[in-house]
Amino acid sequence: MKISSLGLAVSVSLVALAGCDDAAEPPPDDVAVGDRPSAFLRIAHLAPDAPAVDVCLAPAGSGEFTGPVLAKAGASAGLAYGDVTKYLEVVAQKYDVRIVAPGAESCAAAVGGLADITDLPVLSAGASATVGAIGRLDGATSQPFRLAAFVDDTDVTFGKAKLRVIHAAPGTAGVAVGFGGGVVFSPFIDNVQFGSTTQANNGYFEVAPIAGAEITARDIVSGLDAISVKPVAVPAGAIVTAFAIGTAGNAQTPLDVLLCVDNAEPSGLLASCKRAGSAPERARLRIAHLSPDAPIVDVCLAEAGTGAWSRPILRSLGANGVAYAQVTTAIEVPVSAYDVRVITATATGCEAGAVPDTTNVVTTAGLTATVAAVGVLDPQGPAAGDPVFRLQLVADDTATVANKTKLRFFHASPGTPAVDVGLGTAHEFQRVFANVAFGETGEGGFLTTDPFTDAITARLAGAAEDALSVPNVTAAAGKIYSAYAIGGKTGAATNPLRVLFCEDSAAPAPGSLLTSCVVAP
Repeated sequence: MKISSLGLAVSVSLVALAGCDDAAEPPPDDVAVGDRPSAFLRIAHLAPDAPAVDVCLAPAGSGEFTGPVLAKAGASAGLAYGDVTKYLEVVAQKYDVRIVAPGAESCAAAVGGLADITDLPVLSAGASATVGAIGRLDGATSQPFRLAAFVDDTDVTFGKAKLRVIHAAPGTAGVAVGFGGGVVFSPFIDNVQFGSTTQANNGYFEVAPIAGAEITARDIVSGLDAISVKPVAVPAGAIVTAFAIGTAGNAQTPLDVLLCVDNAEPSGLLASCKRAGSAPERARLRIAHLSPDAPIVDVCLAEAGTGAWSRPILRSLGANGVAYAQVTTAIEVPVSAYDVRVITATATGCEAGAVPDTTNVVTTAGLTATVAAVGVLDPQGPAAGDPVFRLQLVADDTATVANKTKLRFFHASPGTPAVDVGLGTAHEFQRVFANVAFGETGEGGFLTTDPFTDAITARLAGAAEDALSVPNVTAAAGKIYSAYAIGGKTGAATNPLRVLFCEDSAAPAPGSLLTSCVVAP
């Protein structure tokens, strides 16, 4: 079995799993291959609560077990959870397997009284296979301990790579696996159930070489990203198996991904594998349409500089874009730097933007922010001198305070000078945010204050007269609000100066993609 010199980068430090020729080692002394056709077998310990083990093999139905295989190969400590052996050369036939304690001197007794495994498929001449110990011994899930067999590929088209996923994480529902995550998740496996891989092609997908991608497993029941690996680099010629292992919520054996380069040089008795999973890093973005002369729009995302545009984001979520004075709920995206393209809601794809793209929008883990479309599309018409349409990232606050309310003000009225914003009217006016210019939030962002019911009033900065007042605004305890000055394009009668008042902390209505907002007065 010829093995190419290959590698797999699975972390920021690009941990290389280098390969070489001749991965198959001589068989154990008591597995006589001789002139009989041979096959190649490796053992994977993927059962999170099982101790280290060794195995014995017998021709199916014979009861004549030989081994223990690992002890005979010099590994008296057996195989621990998360380890995969190299390929061992064995006679091509059907086998029964007995699991024994590490260091056992014979195959006489199975560890813990486990029954022999007798339902494995025939190993045909020249074939390679992985036998994985999966499930749990303690009965904590509906997936009890057992062995599962998977036929392995050994050939790959020149210039291509092969990738497959084997679901061995007990207690986790079926998963979809794909590139990216959050709203830009692009699955290449729609549903793989525990103990299995996809049915076609032994579960492998032949792909172009992968460089720096994020691969995510998503729980198909909850629709949430469960675990991810990034950056993943799979070079041409590599054959890679990703085992989903561990148990969600278990601190000792957490959900993880074991990446194995199937055709790389082994390390002693073990295959070239690396644990590489982590909790998905996500940012959450809302889209606020605050441009008074822009039509209904959608947005597309691409990692900065790649030009690899996503599907129209809002359409992919079942919405017909976002209209003026609407704010979406937060949408999860992988942490990255993005180029953002605004398209009309009627556009069929992301090929042509309605305005110049906004480039290098940087997101960080845990960030919640609003991407606000502000300014005007037609500054050369009756609104000459108004700020030109642009996207602006404004950080949001998600931490509520008991017995307090949080409020911020954002100036998005293109034809309105800087303003003072406060509570009350006329001589009862109390300034809260001073001299807020277009595209800015009030100083300090969110203000934490006592709950209130009062008028919110805007005045031109330093003026004594009210320019706009919204009566009877209620800000309740334990909630977060944003007030946006919108409209007021110079020379335009439509969409006059108003306040868009949004309860940021409110759960969206069932089936809605919009934040709870009202326009007043």
